[in-house]
Amino acid sequence: MTSYNHLSSEERAIIQIARQDGETPAHIARRIGRDRSTVSRELARQSSEAYCATEAAQRYTRKRRRCRRRHKLGAGTPLFAKVRDMLEHRQWSPQQIAQRLQIDSPDDPSMHVCHETIYSAIYAYPRNELKKTMIGQLRRRRAQRGHRSKGKQNAAIQVDESQTIHARSEDIEARLTPGHWEGDLIVGAHNRSAIGTLVERTTGFVVLCKVASKSAQDVRESFERQLRKIDSFLRLSMTYDRGSEMAEHPLMSKRLKMDIYFADPHSPWQRGSNENTNGLLRQYFPKGTDLSVHSQTKLNDVAWLLNTRPRKRHQWLTPQEKFDVITADHIKACCT
Repeated sequence: MTSYNHLSSEERAIIQIARQDGETPAHIARRIGRDRSTVSRELARQSSEAYCATEAAQRYTRKRRRCRRRHKLGAGTPLFAKVRDMLEHRQWSPQQIAQRLQIDSPDDPSMHVCHETIYSAIYAYPRNELKKTMIGQLRRRRAQRGHRSKGKQNAAIQVDESQTIHARSEDIEARLTPGHWEGDLIVGAHNRSAIGTLVERTTGFVVLCKVASKSAQDVRESFERQLRKIDSFLRLSMTYDRGSEMAEHPLMSKRLKMDIYFADPHSPWQRGSNENTNGLLRQYFPKGTDLSVHSQTKLNDVAWLLNTRPRKRHQWLTPQEKFDVITADHIKACCT
């Protein structure tokens, strides 16, 4: 495959000097190691009788600037404004944005953009406006990827075999039936504060719970308070790890009429939905900070941001949309 290299400033300077000395294009071409036609075309482009290297370089720069393909995410365009809003205010990922734009504007190609184009707009162009604003919107603020957590070293509570994760029914395992949750805590500085996290397995819907402390009573009361806001048909079971904060699980199970299962020790991947959500939450609640300062209203706002992000496994619908459809279908079924 033939490749072409444009003339450099040094080569143009040699052409100018050689022409002033009366050399022919063929002789000049041999001197700079170029084809004779390359030199002839360069001389034919000059606007005056005498060849000027500076003028030729300026002409080349102007033409190159005109022939460059304009970036689709140019500042000031409606697409740029839409993408920036989704990144900055909704905290959606570039892939979520790209797919959702196709859903929202199926007949308007000008509002479609590849997620790689969004990433390029953030990282590749150092003076681009998106980079200055969006570089701090990364999901997880890690310098590099880490290894999977080894989990808790010891199981704090012992449970009956009928309450282990292996006793769950097949429809729970396969996410066929909504209403089955995964729960956990994310902890703050020095393990002195925490936030309860709940994720519905079928839809990915997130509920956050403000807890007064990591004591079993406070955790139970916090989970009960938030779960009671969920319709009973969407409150069937919860899978948790074996942390001591769940010591009052029999009482919670009785009050909520909800089955509670426990993952194996040192096996956080058995609650993958919850573990992934906890990682996303660190964007809003960084490790090493005091989590007790956040109100339930703040937690609800963060949960809303996560619940209104398009998800690939839902064909780019949001957990909130999926959750609302399930609720509407249940109401319709009850009325018929």
